[in-house]
This record gives sequence, C-alpha cells and structure tokens, in this order.
Amino acid sequence: MWDSRLAARARLYESAVLSVVDPSGYPASVRCAFALDQGRELIAFTALPPSAAAWRGAACLLFHRHDARLEGLHQLLIRGDLVEEQGSVVLRPSAFVTANGRRDTDRMPHAGSPLHLLKFMLLGRRNARDYLAKRSAPWPTVGFSQMLRALDE
Repeated sequence: MWDSRLAARARLYESAVLSVVDPSGYPASVRCAFALDQGRELIAFTALPPSAAAWRGAACLLFHRHDARLEGLHQLLIRGDLVEEQGSVVLRPSAFVTANGRRDTDRMPHAGSPLHLLKFMLLGRRNARDYLAKRSAPWPTVGFSQMLRALDE
C-alpha cells in the first residue's frame, strides 16, 4: 500500500534503518541509503551493507530525526517485504506508519501544540486498548500508592 504523502516525507531523510528478524528469531538492523520509486511503488537501496545483501521477507524501514536538543522529532516507519527484482533487493511497502497516528506528517507532537499532544495521548490509549484486546489481556493496574511511597523515600 503506497502512501504518496508519507513517501514525500520519507524523501526528506538521507538514510534509514532497515530491520528484519533472522531465521533464529533475532532482530537485525543496518543503516542504509534508499531511493523511493513512486512509479513502481517500491523502495530501492542504493548500497545495502554486505550483511544485509541476503535478507528477504518481512522487513521495516525506520526514518527518524531530531535536532541537537532532541526536539523537533520526526518519525516514520514503512513495513513491507524485501524481495529481489531485476537483480536488486527492494522493499515492497505494505504499510506506512507514523508514531503520531497522522497520515499527513511524520512530525511528533510538541508541548507548543496542546491539541496534538491530546490527540497523541488518545492514540496511545486506543492502541494500548487494541493491543490488549487482541491478546485477551486485562488493562494492567497501576500501583500508584507504591510509586508515591517510593517518591517519599
């Protein structure tokens, strides 16, 4: 599933982190250069490190940046499948995901925008509820009294 608006945001990054889960179940990641191909709706890699040359299957590409003060945070993840096409490894996207839940920007909420902070908090709550429902798990109790005692000590 290609998302033109978020693909445009991804083009603003110089590199990204490609991650897969190896056959033993251990995650592996490399920083790499990429090129988005709007026409073919895929992501090509301009130079994959040798350790990643044989990777195939489910993968994700993480785009992340911030300023020197760790503010101005931007984050975007593209999930998909690593496949070989025409002698090159490419990522065929299946989902574009932003941590802020928005479809038009990868910019994370900032304290200067209370409305975005509220939406981000509600998104986190909804995602947590969906996560727990999928696993038939109860909402965890929070030991506030234990936390308050620890603060007093």
